[in-house]
Amino acid sequence: MIVAVLGEKGGTGKTTISTNLAGMRSAHGHDVLVVDADRQGSSSYWAEAREEQGLTSVSCVQKFGEGLARVVRDMSRRYDDVIIDIASGDSLEIDGALRVSNKVIVPLQPSGIDVWTLGLLDDRISEAARNNAGLQAYVVINRASTNPRDNDAKEAQVAMRICDALDITEIIIRDRVSIKRAVPAGLTASEYRPQDHKAATEMTSLYQLAFGENGYKNGN
Repeated sequence: MIVAVLGEKGGTGKTTISTNLAGMRSAHGHDVLVVDADRQGSSSYWAEAREEQGLTSVSCVQKFGEGLARVVRDMSRRYDDVIIDIASGDSLEIDGALRVSNKVIVPLQPSGIDVWTLGLLDDRISEAARNNAGLQAYVVINRASTNPRDNDAKEAQVAMRICDALDITEIIIRDRVSIKRAVPAGLTASEYRPQDHKAATEMTSLYQLAFGENGYKNGN
C-alpha cells in the first residue's frame, strides 16, 4: 500500500498523521518505509528518535523533486507499505505522489481559510485519477478543538462536501497534548504515556481508513 499525506495548506499536521500511520503499521508487523518529502525533515527526526528507543523500526528516506514517483515505485517493491509525508504548497512532490499512491489523506484544520484551499487540490486529484484509476483521496479534520461545544469541525465537514474527487470523512482528530508530544519523542499516540485513550482511538480511525484494519494495538 502506498499512502500519501499531503495538502496545499501548511500547519495541518501532515507529519503527525504520517508518523502515526507508519508507527502503528510497523507495530502490526509490517515492513514500513516513510518517504520524507518535506525539507524540514520532521519525519526523519521521528524515525531516528524511534530507533534510539528500540521501538518497532520504521525506515525513512528523504526525497524531493521530479524523481519522487520513481523512487516510491521502486521502494514499494521492497516494503509492505510506503507512506509519503509531503510539504505544503503547489509542489512537484504532490504531483509525483498523486501518480503512484493508492490512497491520499488530506488533513485539514476546521477553519474557513483551510477549507478554501481544497478547491485546487480537488481539481488536481480529479486530473490525477484519470491516469491513476485506483486512486482514493480522503479529507480528515485534524487539530480540532477539544471543547464539546465547538461545532467548527462539523461545519467544516458540511462545507467541504462540494468537492468531487475528495471523500469528506467523518474522522475528527482533536488537538490533544499527547498527540503533540508523541511525534518529537518518536512515538505514536497509542504508545505515548500516560496513555490518552481518546487520542489513540482517533488515530485508530485514521489507521482503519488507510489500511482497513484495527490499529489500536499498543493501547492495552
